[in-house]
Amino acid sequence: MSNKNTLLEQFEICFETNGWFVSVKNAINGINAEQAAWKSVGSDNSIWSLLSHMNYYNNAYLERFEGRQFEYDIAENKETFTQSLTDEEWQAEVRRFETIMNGWHRAIEAADEAKFEEIEPPFNEHSWAWIIASINAHTAHHGGQIVLLRKLQGSWNSGAGVS
Repeated sequence: MSNKNTLLEQFEICFETNGWFVSVKNAINGINAEQAAWKSVGSDNSIWSLLSHMNYYNNAYLERFEGRQFEYDIAENKETFTQSLTDEEWQAEVRRFETIMNGWHRAIEAADEAKFEEIEPPFNEHSWAWIIASINAHTAHHGGQIVLLRKLQGSWNSGAGVS
């Protein structure tokens, strides 16, 4: 299997298709703003803040993958963990997630195999294959946190995926 096919298959499992674990799209399905903003005792993050964090970095790397310059407008990583209060704003964050991830899906599908061996600018440290594999792992990691938060708050339906 080529890099492209492997990365695309991993991406789909992390984003929208349950595999050995619940995809993020399925993990956030059906929750409202109150549930998304809820934090467990001792937890730094809510479902909402985790999703906004993923959106920030996934968008940054998508912009770069598609050849556009993206400069971070934050001083620290913790600034990417944001949230608001209304259902409308929560739904906008979910739509943003789906737009970014659908953009990634299209970009990976459309890319030539050679693109995955190119070094990602502006850091020039890793290939796009390494970056996308890391995005997939990052998405799966935060997806697991989201499922755990839903279990702790009592809003997880075990029929929706791995219980």
